[in-house]
Amino acid sequence: MTYQEIEQLLAPLEILFTFHHWEQPPAMPYGVYFDNHTSNFEADDIAYAVIRNFNIELYVRQRDPDLEGRLEDILTAAELYWDKDATYIDSERFYQISYEIEV
Repeated sequence: MTYQEIEQLLAPLEILFTFHHWEQPPAMPYGVYFDNHTSNFEADDIAYAVIRNFNIELYVRQRDPDLEGRLEDILTAAELYWDKDATYIDSERFYQISYEIEV
């Protein structure tokens, strides 16, 4: 999956996303996406299948079950396996909702 395909996948959420980080973050909610490692399958001493792990992160002042549910529905409809982690960033007073997907 390309970065452009990730952007297209996230477009129905109608919030701003960018690759990796924001120099000047917009008003919340907003998000980022990035690939951070692979979990390749080895066969015959080569990377037989390359599996890229992407993170999709939402940044919100308050948890929004509707927004999170819409993102989860999008990922599920695209037949992507995902795991979710939510963290409150006390120093910034916002939540980071992280989804890890494999493509």
